[in-house]
Amino acid sequence: MLHSKISRLLLLVPFLLASCSEKGPKAPVTPKTTSVGGTVMIDGDPAPKGQIEMKLYVKGAEVKPGELVANCLIGEGGKYRFSSYREGDGAVPGDYVISMEWLRPAPGVMYGPDKFLNNFNSPLNTDSRFQVTVVDGQPVEVPTIEIDTRELKQKPSHPYATPSGKQQKKK
Repeated sequence: MLHSKISRLLLLVPFLLASCSEKGPKAPVTPKTTSVGGTVMIDGDPAPKGQIEMKLYVKGAEVKPGELVANCLIGEGGKYRFSSYREGDGAVPGDYVISMEWLRPAPGVMYGPDKFLNNFNSPLNTDSRFQVTVVDGQPVEVPTIEIDTRELKQKPSHPYATPSGKQQKKK
């Protein structure tokens, strides 16, 4: 009886050793991204740091609530660099629409309404200044986006825009 238990245990040893040889769970593989960035000017001056949130939406794709998209906040001198998985890594290859909102910052949050009057916060935007194609391994420097706020007229808010008074956590 003892001999048969030992025999069964010995049969399990190769399986136990094989399962222990793995080095733990594999890290998730993130898709390869390409750098995407540029500059935004408002009324002839660089856009204000930390007040304008930009997002990249896949052109022509249906946007789903809570969907993760490449995004960034405007930095010094109106410059921006999109992030998908890591800070400044860019976006996966594809055709995109850039959206942006000029929000009001507060400690840890951003508030609507959009100071651009909802002119650029839709993933359906057809303005050519907000279209970008990302090709694998070819960094993209988007031509400078120049905004003249005197030309903006109030538009209806897009469902994914930050509504008036709603808090959005800073990224």
